[in-house]
Amino acid sequence: MATHVFRGIQRLARVDVGIRSLTLTLRRATTSSHIKIVSGPNGEKIIPSPFGEISYPEVSINECVWRDSEKYPNQIALECGISGKQYTYAQAKDACYYISRSLHDLGLRKGDVIALIAPNFPETVLAFLGSSLGGLIVTTINPQYTAEEISRQLLKANAKAIITSTAIASVALAAKAACLPPKAPFIVIDDKTGPIPEDSIPFNDLITRGKSLPPVNVDVSCDDVAILPFSSGTTGLPKGVMLTHRNLVSNIIMSNACYHDIFRPTTDTFQEIIPMVLPFFHIYGLNGAVLQRLSSGGRIVTIPKFVPELFLNVMEKSKATILFAVPPIVLFLSASPLVKKHHLEHVHLAVSGAAPLAETDVNRLFEKFNIDSNLFKFRQGYGLTESSPVAFIETGEKFASIGNNVASCEARLVDISTKQDVSTPGQTGELWIRGPHIMKGYLDDEAATKETLTEDGWLKTGDIAYFDTDFSFYITDRLKELIKVKGFQVPPAELEALLRMHPDVEEAAVIGIPHARYGEVPKAFVVAKKDKKSTEDDIKNFIKGKVSDYKELKGGVTFVDEVPKNPSGKILRSKLKNMYKS
Repeated sequence: MATHVFRGIQRLARVDVGIRSLTLTLRRATTSSHIKIVSGPNGEKIIPSPFGEISYPEVSINECVWRDSEKYPNQIALECGISGKQYTYAQAKDACYYISRSLHDLGLRKGDVIALIAPNFPETVLAFLGSSLGGLIVTTINPQYTAEEISRQLLKANAKAIITSTAIASVALAAKAACLPPKAPFIVIDDKTGPIPEDSIPFNDLITRGKSLPPVNVDVSCDDVAILPFSSGTTGLPKGVMLTHRNLVSNIIMSNACYHDIFRPTTDTFQEIIPMVLPFFHIYGLNGAVLQRLSSGGRIVTIPKFVPELFLNVMEKSKATILFAVPPIVLFLSASPLVKKHHLEHVHLAVSGAAPLAETDVNRLFEKFNIDSNLFKFRQGYGLTESSPVAFIETGEKFASIGNNVASCEARLVDISTKQDVSTPGQTGELWIRGPHIMKGYLDDEAATKETLTEDGWLKTGDIAYFDTDFSFYITDRLKELIKVKGFQVPPAELEALLRMHPDVEEAAVIGIPHARYGEVPKAFVVAKKDKKSTEDDIKNFIKGKVSDYKELKGGVTFVDEVPKNPSGKILRSKLKNMYKS
């Protein structure tokens, strides 16, 4: 790891962060050494969080987000990375109240579902918070969906209204026409890409009209459902994940407890600046990043979609201090010639989640820019939509791991064959977690809920993991994605990390394909770097010397232009399997 520092960081900051780093290391050494496996009433081997138990307020997500906003009312809360439009904390908080009143005036009542289908804009965040303030349930929908895909989610969620943006209004309108009543409110954020459709309600009208409407007194309980994102869970088709206000609020507090004092407080002269390109319809982007940072006074700069030049321009112009990312973004930062040292000059923390990164991937970024890891902290997180989402955080000591379970989150490993709890370091099992951040259940799907949630509150993640002697956890792969070769289990993520070490490989994905003799064998899909011309044999031989015989790429190597991923950065292996079959 390189030891040079960013020259743009002041000497005082160096001393301050160095002290913090030492304090954090000592604190972690103390907590890790005191972790003990606890036996449950039925023989469970429960691993408590080394970060301890935390208390959290039993309040709505709005109360959590705006709890300290009066301390910095004139600091910027939300800013559009394209137009530059800004909302101060005072303006954003007031806007949520006005939006709530207007939605109530349109006939929407507590418990009604409103669909939010919009890219990342300040108004997207305000739409969620304003809706939930009035007791509405927000179902977030991917703005890249087709009308048919949107219609399916509208019907499953029983949506009563839609909030969208100009650029995708025609698609959303087609979905509305197919499954919602003609008079269902259709609200459009003006993203300056074209005219707002006739008979729709401009989003800004919710704010302006709401100022003159009477206050809405809705009793929102912390156990009321706040948001309804859709997830495939461990198996099957997408299902509505019922996340309550308690789930969202507790997860914010649980996550913050693990970062200790790495986040810098908001003052009259300083504010953390977070460019947000992670989609807000995904719970990682919304609760794992945006709402978490708003609750602490951060400035969120929204980016509607990842365009390299736009992303880097926002990073530089805003003087970003914190970066929430997924592996493709981290790999872009380390590989793209567009990225220069000054783009990261003010960043002191980067957090990656949604999919695993190998230590070599992190080192490549640090070495490219001669980053001092004492001044630029890198963290990995692990979670699921069903856990609101953060369940584990790695604190920069073992990049290959997902770290430890967050404060107040209990963990277990259950052997997939014997169904007995694992209590030995290095032994794998399915990861189970429990805590106040775990979902209420799947909407209208009792069978799937029972399959995923135990009666005593354990969430079966569907991920295979092990822990080491320090109780740091490592994900080896998804239960349903493990490649079974001659009875051995081969994790695709392990081979993918090795493939990315090849000098000619930009990105890679691995799946299992049928084999008459072995059951399955690994097959790789590789994106080659520009102007590189490695052959299939080159790639296969590169892996051959680094793994056991049964892990070799006996299924072959296919060169592709891109590896298909979902918006959160997870590899869509089902698409790769369809490519193989065709």
